[in-house]
Amino acid sequence: MLEAPSKSGHGTHVGVASSYLDSLEVGDKLHVAVRKSHAAFHLPQDPENTPVICIGAGTGISPFRGFIQERAEMIAAGRKLAPAMLLIGCRAPGRDDLYAEELAAWEKAGAVTVKRAYSRATDKSNGIKYVQDLLPAYEDEVIPLWEANARLYTCGSRAIGDGIKNAVIKMVLGRQKAQGEEISEERVAKWWEGLRNVRYATDVFD
Repeated sequence: MLEAPSKSGHGTHVGVASSYLDSLEVGDKLHVAVRKSHAAFHLPQDPENTPVICIGAGTGISPFRGFIQERAEMIAAGRKLAPAMLLIGCRAPGRDDLYAEELAAWEKAGAVTVKRAYSRATDKSNGIKYVQDLLPAYEDEVIPLWEANARLYTCGSRAIGDGIKNAVIKMVLGRQKAQGEEISEERVAKWWEGLRNVRYATDVFD
C-alpha cells in the first residue's frame, strides 16, 4: 500500500487505489477494466536481432515481467535472442523489489540483465537513487544496445518519463561534446520526440 509523507510537507499521502485494495477482504468483488496497450508497446517482432531496454519503477515493472517471461520461454525453446536490459527503481531490497526471485531466475537463464536503483538504500545500488539515473550510470552497456537498434520501453509515472528524456538528452549532448561536436539541447529533444513509437514507447499512468 502506498503510504508516504505528503509532498506538501503536511501529513501523509495515502494511495487511493492501493489503500482501497488493502481494505478488501476475502469474498469481496472488485470491478476492473482492462485496456489494450499501445501498438508500439510490445516486444519487437524480430527478437533475435533487436535488443530491448525496459525502464520502470514500482508497479511500472508489471508489463516488463510479461516481456521477460516471454523471452525466457523463447530461450527455453532454443531461440537465440538479442540482449535485454531491465532498469528498475524501488525503495529498498527485500521491501518492494517486486518479482526479485523470478527476475533472478530469468537473468540466470539469459533472458535479461537487471540493474536496480534503491531510493532508500543507495548504498545497495552504487549510490544511484532513481531509475533514470541508471541510464548514465550504465552508459557503457546501454549505448551499445541502442546502437544495435534497441527498442526502449518506459512504464511508470510522468516524472519518470521526463527523467528518462532528460537523461537521454544529457547523454547525447555529452557524447557529442566529447567528439568535438556542438548540438543544441532543443535539437536533441526534437530528435528524441521524433523516435516516439518508433524506437521507444511509453506507458505513463498519471
